[in-house]
Formats: sequence, C-alpha cells, structure tokens
Amino acid sequence: YQNFEVIYIDDGSTDNTVNVLKKLIQNHNNFKLFEKNHGGPGSARNFGINKSNGEWVSFIDSDDTWHPLKLLKINTSILENTSRNFIVHWEKFIKLNGEVKILKHGRDIKNKKLFLKRLYSGNFLSTSAVVLKKKLLLDYGIFDEQLPNAQDYDLWLKLAPHMSLFTLEEVLGEYNETKDSITLRPYYKRIISELKIAFRYKNYHSLYLIKIFKILFSKRWLR
Repeated sequence: YQNFEVIYIDDGSTDNTVNVLKKLIQNHNNFKLFEKNHGGPGSARNFGINKSNGEWVSFIDSDDTWHPLKLLKINTSILENTSRNFIVHWEKFIKLNGEVKILKHGRDIKNKKLFLKRLYSGNFLSTSAVVLKKKLLLDYGIFDEQLPNAQDYDLWLKLAPHMSLFTLEEVLGEYNETKDSITLRPYYKRIISELKIAFRYKNYHSLYLIKIFKILFSKRWLR
C-alpha cells in the first residue's frame, strides 16, 4: 500500500535526529520533515495534523513500531466499514524486562451512552494504534496542549460523542516500554491532568466522584 504520506515532527530535539531524517527522506517525495520549538507531544501532533493532506490521520510515537502491513489492513477496514470514522487495532506491549503482553484495545459497544460511560471509566484506546478521519479532528477539536499529561485520553473523550469506532482485532503494532515511559514525571502534574479530565467529562458518568477518588488514591503514584 503506497497511498500515504509520512510527516516527521522534530519537537526541538538537541541530538542528531534532524540530520538523520534529512538523509532518510531525501529520496521519498511522500516523506516530509518539519522542525519546531519544543512544545510537547500534543503540540507536535497538532502541528502534524495541520500539515497533513490525507483524509485519515494516524500517529506513531518515537518508541513504538508498526507492522509492515498495517496501512494495507487499515485501508481494507476503511473500505469495508464506510460508516466508521475511527479505527483502533491491537498492540503488542513489550516491557523493559522482556515480558510481552497483547493489548486488546477497543470495545464493541453500540449504545452511545454506554460507550461514553465505559471510555470515561477507563481508556481503551492507544495513540499509536488509532486511525481517524481528519474531519473529526477539524470539526470537534485537537489535542489540548495545555494539559501536561494524558492529552490523548482527553482527545478521545472529546471526540467520543461523535466517534463511530471500529476495532480491528489484530496486532498491527508494538508499544515498547522505555525508562522514560515508566517514569511518572512529576506525579502532581499527572494527577492534576487526570483530575481536570475527570471533571471536564463528568457528564459521561453519574459516578464521576468514584473516578476522582481512584485518581487521588491510585497505587501508581507509589511505584
């Protein structure tokens, strides 16, 4: 499958990343590189969204990988499910210690209220495993760059009322755990972000106070 564009966003790197990428893309017309001042993952993704030309958008973080046939299989899913505007596939989660786990993202929930409630209760989507219509982002919003953490989860909740989700039950990527990804930096910023999100979408679930309690007293902060 060749009908795609690759957009690299260098978010203010200080190593040799840009030079490596320039050599990589010089013979590929559909590969593009943009440099910007550091603004964080949400800022970089929004920049890429605005520079994209395709009808559909997908993301891949620097420590993740895709299956070589991912785009082909995603395109097939798009053609077979024309009423859907959001696709997620499964991922292989590779931990630092070598342990492998299959992350079965997505839920087959037809009832919209139940869908919102389940997504609010816990995130079942992954940034490097979603593909969505660009129009969905343009119509209802992009990543909130003011949130220091959980910008992706905030976006899924923002789009959820307008989302028609299709789950491709196949492993088409890998999420690689790194020392950076398991370091909760800093705790209070993550807590503040999650509390803001919980309050922002509290109308999705009548028991939102339970979610706030779980955020405040989560064992994650003790790791």
